[in-house]
Amino acid sequence: MDGFKNPEIVSNRLKDMRSLREQIPKMPCIRCGEVYRGYEENFICSSCLERERRIRDNEIQRRRVVKHLLEESGVPKRYRGAELKPIGENQIRVVEYFRENFIYKENIDKSTDILIFGSIGTGKTYLSCGFAIEFIKKRLLDVKYTTEYQLLNLFFMKRYSEFEKFRDSTVLIVDEIGKRELVDWQKIQLEELFSHRYNEMLPTIYITNLLQAQFKRFIGERLVDRLKENSIKSFGFGGDSLR
Repeated sequence: MDGFKNPEIVSNRLKDMRSLREQIPKMPCIRCGEVYRGYEENFICSSCLERERRIRDNEIQRRRVVKHLLEESGVPKRYRGAELKPIGENQIRVVEYFRENFIYKENIDKSTDILIFGSIGTGKTYLSCGFAIEFIKKRLLDVKYTTEYQLLNLFFMKRYSEFEKFRDSTVLIVDEIGKRELVDWQKIQLEELFSHRYNEMLPTIYITNLLQAQFKRFIGERLVDRLKENSIKSFGFGGDSLR
């Protein structure tokens, strides 16, 4: 113990300890490059490990959200593998607008409604479902697909909570509009639903085999006026069936 009272001995011992410490190899973290003493090759520091853990956890959570939104989207089984890959000039314009107006637009409530009309089998439903899938994966927001008949049937069967999920979805795709004649209560409910989405600034994608003029007559003057105010964008699909 006397040695620790001698300043010279203490100083020499401290020098020896520093010398030994300097001999311990220094290795950089292979992720961030920060140098640490006494670690082996391929060392990853605790900060990088924690950051990677957070990234993995976030990705797991993101996949869970995507899976849930896809399950709730209503996209038919036949179209669950649909992609937003256009065929021909008309489809290219629609895909570009889908991305510009929804996928890459920060404020969805500023997105305009879309009308896609044209012949049977020209890719209207396929592209719309492809959009729904890509929108969910990119934005992690809900989009729902349904047909006019399915939507009104939910109301008729008094499945109001399910009906409201479609009514209030961030984006709603309604297919086969005007496929059949509607009775008065169906016309009222359809108009009320579209008016609700207009008032709440929730964009809607309308898909129909009707011509533009027929579609306008089908939905009525009041809704046509509101769609004009919302700067609805129309795309016509022509040509032979792709099926």
